Amino acid sequence: MPADLHLTSPLMRGDEVKQVQQKLKSLGYDPGPVDGQYGAATAAAVRAFQKKNKLKADGAVGVETRKVLRATKTAAVARQLAQVKPQRAGAGSPGQKALAEAIKYLGVTERPMNSNKTQFGKWFGVDAVPWCNIFVSYCFKNAANKVIGRGGKGAGIYANGCTYVPTTEAWLRATGQWVGRTTPQPGDIAIFNWDGGVPDHIGIVEKYVGDGVFLCIEGNTAVGNDSNGGQVMRRERKVTQVDGFGRIGA
Repeated sequence: MPADLHLTSPLMRGDEVKQVQQKLKSLGYDPGPVDGQYGAATAAAVRAFQKKNKLKADGAVGVETRKVLRATKTAAVARQLAQVKPQRAGAGSPGQKALAEAIKYLGVTERPMNSNKTQFGKWFGVDAVPWCNIFVSYCFKNAANKVIGRGGKGAGIYANGCTYVPTTEAWLRATGQWVGRTTPQPGDIAIFNWDGGVPDHIGIVEKYVGDGVFLCIEGNTAVGNDSNGGQVMRRERKVTQVDGFGRIGA
């Protein structure tokens, strides 16, 4: 279990502190610089969050505060989730079928955490490796009988799909299934690129919510660790964060 976070001298610091700061910021509280150091501004933001949620306002992140913080969604996401209509399994395009499959696994995590071991890797035949592309391959193969990378020759292509995001992007482009950086549709494959180098991460678009923002179902992600976080999650993303989108044909 993670240690409680307190304001101390010297300051507590680390990845969990940074994740708390990022979440507070996304909720509209000001934790100061998102630098992984549990300083006075972060403690003040925690107290404000605790007061708002009727928790003991001591400025420390313990079990209850951590639980409520993780469960609280940003206002923008909460508004949009209220408008999301669940996809019927088996309905629509291959992408919509894959999306409906992906939604079933929201909340699934690695077992044990930080192991990269999942039911998706076991199915794929390559387990205990980063698995965002494996998750997308799983959803398309099982729900729509579409194999990501089929017929391609790039790195990471296997019988059930692909493990390597750059290869998936290259395959989408080569097969005419690349629609670029545009307004996405439900079921599109989002290819994320955080730093302008090779693409880093992949997910399935759930809904475009406007102003360049969309909701995406992703494997191996978490707040504070976008590309190797160990969970299946619904994330709020920006179109500017992607190389572009793929749209699997019927």
